[in-house]
Parts: sequence; structure tokens; C-alpha cells
Amino acid sequence: MALEFREYQETDLDQMIRIWNVVVEAGDAFPQIEPLDEQSAREFFAAQSYTGVAAIDDTIFGLYIVHPNNIGRCAHVANASYAVAKASRGLGLGTALVEDSLRQATRLGFRGMQFNAVVASNEAALHIYDSLGFKRIGTIPGGFVSGGGNFEDMHIYYRDCMELGSSELFAEEMTCDEIVDGASAEEALETKSTKKNKKAKKEKKSKESKDKKKSHHKKKK
Repeated sequence: MALEFREYQETDLDQMIRIWNVVVEAGDAFPQIEPLDEQSAREFFAAQSYTGVAAIDDTIFGLYIVHPNNIGRCAHVANASYAVAKASRGLGLGTALVEDSLRQATRLGFRGMQFNAVVASNEAALHIYDSLGFKRIGTIPGGFVSGGGNFEDMHIYYRDCMELGSSELFAEEMTCDEIVDGASAEEALETKSTKKNKKAKKEKKSKESKDKKKSHHKKKK
């Protein structure tokens, strides 16, 4: 079975609520204070331009929402939020969710994606956005109040979506490789991550070899 990214279904709601509320209750990333219940979750996720989940069969490991960042003349820029199940964090799923949300936002006609409140201490999110080509365009000092009552800086990030149609982001399917029945999402993501790391090392080794040959050739001259 494989990890797939798809639009949510009503039957996913219970798991989505649990994953989302863990982030809300932690008080260190989302601006929301009140957790979702069944009724508010049904209305909230249905109201988004797109709500996506990362799943293996009926098990949800992460989700995201995409909607306009503002109204009227500013509605062509998207905003998004992401939540990963606690047991699946640190395995690359967050990056894959952001990549899939960019694809969906572009498909829906959004010209860019903006994040208004990326908490400065949220290093995982900062790393993902920086690595995916988002630009940090501003900082609001003390703009976020953490669950512990601390005032933290928050950053504004932006990425243009206009160039994504032909980019490598769309060329690569963001689903995990096929894995044996019963394997966990963690194993699937680790398999994907291991293959990417091996590929990167191989490319680095090839480049170093070429550089050495060039250097040796120059010395002979």
C-alpha cells in the first residue's frame, strides 16, 4: 500500500479532528484557540477552497487546508495551514503536504500563497518554507501569543505560484513508494527519505569526481 494525497471525505473527520486539535491545544503554531468538535469541524473543512489529507487506506497521517488569504481584490492569493499526526512528525510529511497544497492552489487558480503568522520558534515550518522557495517578507514583533502566554515574533512568507505549472514540483508524484501490507506511514516516509538521501549522495559524489578531474586537467596544463 502507498501513502496518497487526496481530498478529504466525511469519513475522515474523526481522525482529522484529533490531529488538528493536538496542534491547536499545543498553542505554538496555530492562531486558533478553540478546538474543533464534530459540528464545527464539518463546517470548517467544508468551507475551505480545498482540504487535503495524507492517508494510507482509511488512516490519516496529516492534513491541510487552502483558502483565499483575503477577500475581493486580494482573493487571488491563497493561505494554507498544515497538521501532521504527532507520531509521523520529522519524516518529511510536512514538506510533502506543503508541496501538494501548492499544486492544488495553482490548480484552483491562485497566483500565490501567503502565510501570515509563522511563529519564529517553529523551526520545522521555517525550514520547510525556506527549502520550498518561500520568501520571508516581514516580521511582526510579538505578534503571536503562545499557549504559555509568551509574546513571540511571527514571520510573513510568500511564494509565487505562477511558475509552478512546468516546474519539477509538478513533475514528481508526491506519493510514497509502494510498501508491504501492514507497514506504517513512518516506514513509508523513511523509505522515501532514504532513497532521496542516496540519490543526493550519489549526485554529490559524481560532482566531486568531475571537479577532481577538471582540477587534475588544469594542473597538467
